[in-house]
Amino acid sequence: MSNENWSKDEIKILQKFYPAIGTRVKEFLPERSESSLSHKASRMGIHFKDLAMGKVGFFDIESSGLNADFGWMYSWYIKTLGEEEYFHAVVTQDEIRDGILDERIIVELVEALKKYKRIYTFYGSRFDIPFSRTRALAHNLKFVPYGLVEHRDLWYLARRILKLHRRRLDNVCDILSIKGKTHLEPKIWIMANTGDTDALKYILEHNKMDVIILEKVYKRLAEFEARTRRYM
Repeated sequence: MSNENWSKDEIKILQKFYPAIGTRVKEFLPERSESSLSHKASRMGIHFKDLAMGKVGFFDIESSGLNADFGWMYSWYIKTLGEEEYFHAVVTQDEIRDGILDERIIVELVEALKKYKRIYTFYGSRFDIPFSRTRALAHNLKFVPYGLVEHRDLWYLARRILKLHRRRLDNVCDILSIKGKTHLEPKIWIMANTGDTDALKYILEHNKMDVIILEKVYKRLAEFEARTRRYM
């Protein structure tokens, strides 16, 4: 959250009602009501419940295949809600050629996920989360303990509230006029299997764009979200 979007009296209200973000603001004066700030926050795509609960992020992975026993993770990216804060990792050419594959980046992923109270994905319940968990177990690593990080899948939200011929992220972005979704280039994914550094760099950038876009989708659809808790 950027302080420049809020006046001093608004920051006062934010700190009063949502102490979890108190360390992110320094100056404040009293005045506006919580209700009026809530409306302004909603227009900005910010929801007070998210601010109150702690760090919220958007998570996406890229992999060599759709199943974690026949493939491995190329990269992962997490973006923090409302901030230019990112965590990410990508395999190296040496790790692929030496057969280490994604062990290091899985270790880093587990630690990064623990920084968050809630993670959003798109189709992550059926892909990103189980794929990540499987790769962690394949390396004899402990995944994020169940109940530690809340997980919400925007694919289910899109399925519930939108009527589209396909429920891919591309289609959701098209109907919401959200730009920036890059398309998969099969040749690049094939080259990444050899450890090609340019291919891995492209995939990492593609990964980053997906979490940026995912946040934009969330801000457009969040008002329709059910508040049922689910965990990773």
